Amino acid sequence: MSAGHDHGAKARPGAANISSGGADIRPGNAGTYPGHADTCPGDTDMHPDGIPGFPLKPRHLYGILGYPVGHSLSPAFHNLAFVRAGYPGVYCLFERQKEDLPEFFQAARALPLAGLSVTIPYKEHVLPFLDRISDRARLAGAVNTVLFARGGAFGDNTDIAGFLLPLREYATKAELPAEALVLGAGGAARAVLAGLREMNFAKVSVAARRPEKARELLAALPWEKATRVSALAWEDRVSALNGEQGVLVVNTTPLGMQGAHPGKNPLPDEAFAMLCRKEGGRSRADKDTAAPSLVYDLVYAPRLTPFLAAAQERELACLDGTRFFAAQAVAQFRLWTGFELSLEDAGRILEEAGRVQCPVRL
Repeated sequence: MSAGHDHGAKARPGAANISSGGADIRPGNAGTYPGHADTCPGDTDMHPDGIPGFPLKPRHLYGILGYPVGHSLSPAFHNLAFVRAGYPGVYCLFERQKEDLPEFFQAARALPLAGLSVTIPYKEHVLPFLDRISDRARLAGAVNTVLFARGGAFGDNTDIAGFLLPLREYATKAELPAEALVLGAGGAARAVLAGLREMNFAKVSVAARRPEKARELLAALPWEKATRVSALAWEDRVSALNGEQGVLVVNTTPLGMQGAHPGKNPLPDEAFAMLCRKEGGRSRADKDTAAPSLVYDLVYAPRLTPFLAAAQERELACLDGTRFFAAQAVAQFRLWTGFELSLEDAGRILEEAGRVQCPVRL
């Protein structure tokens, strides 16, 4: 396997405007860092796992690092996207314990790996093993994407853009709440807070099992003077919903995630009642004094989490994790390969990925 050493990804003949499976992938800018993998024609055929066109001789090895990762759609998504682009890459699962990270990154450089997705709980833990990080990753204090090139490991964060895209789409159709409550204080929460800062929310609260970690996250960002920020203990999270304003509630925890904490809801039932108090058939969101509350779950598997199901039962506006996943994955794919994948096509590939099982564990 090779990570390659060219500044830009070259599309092989016929790779542009590929329509296989309805996807349109175009060769584009190779991204921020040097050393993007150069593509080659490679041999393609029917892979034993049943993915048409899967490269039997892939040259570039990618994967997702986390624990657990068996639920992840990233392997199916990226392998299908590689096929659409005619790119000779393969994407695997790397399920590792925290104490294994030093040995893992040593092996990753020796192989070498071409790139990594980093998921819960290692978005912050990988930082000491990287040679350089992007400004976005520095702002978020976390990395979800790694590029190995020219003997170095470079970290980036595509979660910020992934988080903001669905919010901005929602804002074109409805007014966003002025206040936000973030559940959790891990690596994903860092990216969410960076995004909320960019959108100038009037009040931002973070609830965590370790309130000192929430305070640390809030203190790390240069908030506007007008923005009120507060750190809450996990058991006090419902107190952020006591006001008359609508609230954006974002779940950044793995609660409800398939394979990790299935069936778990990060909010108690009374919290949803506070978000949507029924009065004469109207919700609080219908009042002139407040924008609607909005519930946003970063978990994408399952698509309808217990958190979102409880919100839907009370007719609250909801955003699921699939658009977030697609947006951050598009940015990863561009960084690694130099190919541009539209968000619409990414959504179609994601739907197909949900029907294809192609994890390779290493």
